[in-house]
Amino acid sequence: MQIVTPDQTVPEVRGYEGNRYTMVDYLGSYAEERPGEQAYLVRQQAPELRPHFHEVDQFQVVTAGEGTLGRDRAVAGVLHYTDAYTSYGPICTDPEIGLSYFTLRREPTTGVNYMPEERAKRAREAGRSEHFTVLLDDRCAVGAGLQELGRTSRDAAAYGVRLGAGEQLDAATGPAGQGGYVVVLGGAVTAAGQRLGAESLVSFADAPELPELRAERGATLAVLLFPRG
Repeated sequence: MQIVTPDQTVPEVRGYEGNRYTMVDYLGSYAEERPGEQAYLVRQQAPELRPHFHEVDQFQVVTAGEGTLGRDRAVAGVLHYTDAYTSYGPICTDPEIGLSYFTLRREPTTGVNYMPEERAKRAREAGRSEHFTVLLDDRCAVGAGLQELGRTSRDAAAYGVRLGAGEQLDAATGPAGQGGYVVVLGGAVTAAGQRLGAESLVSFADAPELPELRAERGATLAVLLFPRG
């Protein structure tokens, strides 16, 4: 298990005004294929990131701003999953507003395969090509526990949870045998003696290993499980 809070990160600005990305590494490096997990926050001010695919499974979690992800509206609380070699996008925003989102992977890649240029590679390598885009919405009521929002046939799954003041997320009751991430979308929780505010990240190899996550005045969390194996 690893915990990363925003104050432990260092933003890196790329591009130029009107076409800018701020990249914030949480685990590993967005620019290098270091062994292990790869988790980073993107603050996009570029108007469009073209349709593309990556060579590993990934989740993306919108934390702030506004835009579109493919045909779907992208706002805080949108959770997006794509299998490896599955194209998605474009990701668009108004540069005056911007769009912030985590990219979360259990194994690293730095390749960006743009479509339609890499159509043949995608067709050759793609598996089930499953994906989903869901919103952490009113289905996730305070005190209702983990609410499943999306799932694939390989059991990649996204859950939302809203905790009331002092309420605890009991992850031990969740699915076992899968690794993933918890993203704090709003409010704050305490875990392992640390305070985790918005845009904090918890990585875990198996849900039952998560520490007690207890809300201060309330918190909104996304819990993301990668496919088994």
